[in-house]
Amino acid sequence: MHAKKTLISVAVATMAATALTLAGPASAHTTGYHDNCTNLNKKWPHGVGLAKAKDRTSGTPVTNFYRNTAAYREADAHNGTLDADNDGIACEKR
Repeated sequence: MHAKKTLISVAVATMAATALTLAGPASAHTTGYHDNCTNLNKKWPHGVGLAKAKDRTSGTPVTNFYRNTAAYREADAHNGTLDADNDGIACEKR
């Protein structure tokens, strides 16, 4: 009886290892322009922000970013690091 339990345990372990190997690593969900600022700035060169956002800066603020609340919220939900200073503008630049 002991040999039968051991054989079953080995078979289960082998099947589990095979299943993990075949599945491979989970691929990251990407949508393209939301992945990073380089990609987002290809679509919106000066960033994308909330309709009434104001750039927080000690110098001249960016004012020519694309104003679209839905697009900003989608970008921020996908990658919260795009708006590092939390001013409502993702990937702002001149």
